[in-house]
Amino acid sequence: MSPVSELPSQFRWIPGWLDPGEGDRLFDLLLAETPWEDHAIKIAGRQVPVPRRVAFYGPFPYAYSGLIHPARPLPPEIATLRDRVQDVAGQPFNTVLMNLYRSGDDSVSWHSDDDYPHGGHPAVASLSLGAARRFRIAHKRRAQERFTVDLTPGGLLIMGGTSQLDYRHALPKSAKAQGERINLTFRHMAASNF
Repeated sequence: MSPVSELPSQFRWIPGWLDPGEGDRLFDLLLAETPWEDHAIKIAGRQVPVPRRVAFYGPFPYAYSGLIHPARPLPPEIATLRDRVQDVAGQPFNTVLMNLYRSGDDSVSWHSDDDYPHGGHPAVASLSLGAARRFRIAHKRRAQERFTVDLTPGGLLIMGGTSQLDYRHALPKSAKAQGERINLTFRHMAASNF
């Protein structure tokens, strides 16, 4: 994988935020104990499987792409981790959407995390565990502004300020990706979005 390209000022990448031992332990725990869900979304009139597994925890239901995740309290291990992430990000977080990428065939297409009421706290913090994957960022209005970062195990990506308003991001399929990856995206949700 190539080194990080210089990221826009709204993005902060902290490689190795978790030490490898803690990251490996957390990965194994979450892989085994999380009630992972498989979903499908409707595209062009047909149901298409979402190319990753997901789990959601937070005080309000979360709806996107026709899916509805019910409110569920954060497990103690994730709540403790959330507190640490909040301290680094300087933003409050009360929800986490977790994704399990089983191989390089799993992905997430271009999007912005702007589909929920954030109550003035639009920052998103993403913690990577397991296999490294290439993450892409593109400005919504200036096509020449494109960036990449290799999300390595234990790394924390903080997307603050106007990142979700100005940019979109994706984790594309990868023939080179080896092994499973979990990411935890911490957000602040102000109320139900439906």
